[in-house]
Amino acid sequence: MNRIGVFICHCGFNIARSVDVKKVALESRKIDGVVFSTHYVFLCSQPGQKIVEDKVKEQKLNGIIVANCSPTLHERTFRNLGQKIGINPFMVEVANIREQCSWPHQERGEIATEKAIKIIKQIVAKLKGNQELIPAKIPINRKAMVIGAGISGIQTALDIADGGYEVYLVEKNPSIGGKMVQLSETFPTLDCPQCIMTPKMNDVAQHPNIHLLSYSEIQEFSGYVGNFKVKIKKKARSVDEEKCTGCGDCWNNCLVKNQPQIPEVTSVAPTLKKEMLKRLNGILDRYKGQSGVEIPILQDINIEYNYLPKEAIYYVAEKLGTPVSRLYEISTFFNTFSLEPRGKYIVSVCIGTACHVQGASKLLEKLESDLKIREGETTDDLTFSLETVRCLGCCGLAPVVTVGEDLYGKVTQSRLSRILKKYKDK
Repeated sequence: MNRIGVFICHCGFNIARSVDVKKVALESRKIDGVVFSTHYVFLCSQPGQKIVEDKVKEQKLNGIIVANCSPTLHERTFRNLGQKIGINPFMVEVANIREQCSWPHQERGEIATEKAIKIIKQIVAKLKGNQELIPAKIPINRKAMVIGAGISGIQTALDIADGGYEVYLVEKNPSIGGKMVQLSETFPTLDCPQCIMTPKMNDVAQHPNIHLLSYSEIQEFSGYVGNFKVKIKKKARSVDEEKCTGCGDCWNNCLVKNQPQIPEVTSVAPTLKKEMLKRLNGILDRYKGQSGVEIPILQDINIEYNYLPKEAIYYVAEKLGTPVSRLYEISTFFNTFSLEPRGKYIVSVCIGTACHVQGASKLLEKLESDLKIREGETTDDLTFSLETVRCLGCCGLAPVVTVGEDLYGKVTQSRLSRILKKYKDK
């Protein structure tokens, strides 16, 4: 490497403001191996690249150093240019005299200029040791593997498959869906996760480019980009997948995992107080002989007690022959239900746009101060519970507060105390 050319960029004023680029060009010619050096305002521009191209041919250069900005910005630009004019791309180097030299020095002076010359000297020394390299070309396997079939894994697999590539989706559990499919609702829209996931799960199962490997685990992994080798252990299901309906009977009664037995049923009734048992039986009798009555029964209990007592949920599950988890799923999905004791009166502050503008936040602060509770809490005497709602549909009366079923519009802070007193005296 004995014919090196150094091309120095002004980068507008980014470099030339603190570095004397003319002096750097003159001093660069004195470096052993450098036969040509020059400077230009914007080397990355088309005229700048044309200067490099012309001088390489004119000076018969076999190595190029471009002193400009970070290699991450324009190293590829000038290596592509070198390849175009017959110089191996790896015989083109970038000396970073902007980020590493000019920018740390605000004013023009000898310090930045000398530093730029030293950086170029080091890059020249590096270039002299470079070898001409030819990038290897190898065939790649245009397939992808996605490990984990939760919501992100499923979406990734679908995106790749829709792009026309084969995908192997590996999931260690018997079913796909991950944690999301086990939730009852999702933030912030409170949508049903199953409503979101089920279509995607069906798309995965039916997509011609997706190979679903559930109940499988990665055992060995080797290779490199484009040529990975993966050994997958597919666990035995002991069922005919073509005939499986997903009923779960085989899982619950597996002779390997479980010993089939009839569970000992313990009634909740003896643990309930006579008064509660009477009330619950009265509610259940209203729906005797009907099906799909879980929600209306829970609504009646919620009205009766102003919340859903844990023992009441267990008793209803026992009497209906419904899993307790099903009743808890309903109870936690709908905002109308509460698993914690609530006050006799629910005080709701509307925080919709109209009410917010009219000072709803100040009303909420006043209520928290008067009742000595925070939003979402209940007073110790179980008289009031405090909550906020997004909109009550009474924007013309903003700000709006409701107490139980009573609605109050154009509420002021001074009026709040009078409103609460009405219910404390009842």
